[in-house]
Amino acid sequence: LYIVKIAMLFILILTIQSNTTAQTRVSAGGYVGGGFIKGNSPFVSSFTASFFVETNTILFTEVTPRLSFVYARDFNSIIPNVRKPYFPFIRGISFKGITAQYFKDHIFLEEGFGLLALNDRTFSDTDSWSYGIVLSINGGFDLRGFELSGFKIGAGIEYGITFNNTLAQFSSLHFYFNYTF
Repeated sequence: LYIVKIAMLFILILTIQSNTTAQTRVSAGGYVGGGFIKGNSPFVSSFTASFFVETNTILFTEVTPRLSFVYARDFNSIIPNVRKPYFPFIRGISFKGITAQYFKDHIFLEEGFGLLALNDRTFSDTDSWSYGIVLSINGGFDLRGFELSGFKIGAGIEYGITFNNTLAQFSSLHFYFNYTF
């Protein structure tokens, strides 16, 4: 229920933004990597994936809001010929603010901080939503040059921790991509 409210708020911000300014830029991207997940369990190595959408707003000039969908599953689930009855996973949504610094030769560093909702499925009988915070840092190359649209690529880390129910957590070391329309 909270996920739907957050997504609808983000869509409302995008709609208002596109009607009020001509300089609206929408970006979409994601990451793929590896890391760890944890619920009421020991840490489990996992592959991680995320998809996000972000836009600049008239409310904040230095901070870009980003809505992300996160998925992390036991690494053994992608290895051929591994047969287990259940592979633990965590999925969720985050809403964070992103700020970026640019250095010479189109090198960038961006940091993010925000709210997180995680669905803990580390055991087959566990289906619990937990809420907390997420931190991220990405660095890489901005391939756009002097154009407003194009790709940014790089690598980064992300860590999410929750503070209720199963105290679900995830971490990711990943390759990152972002395309600005």
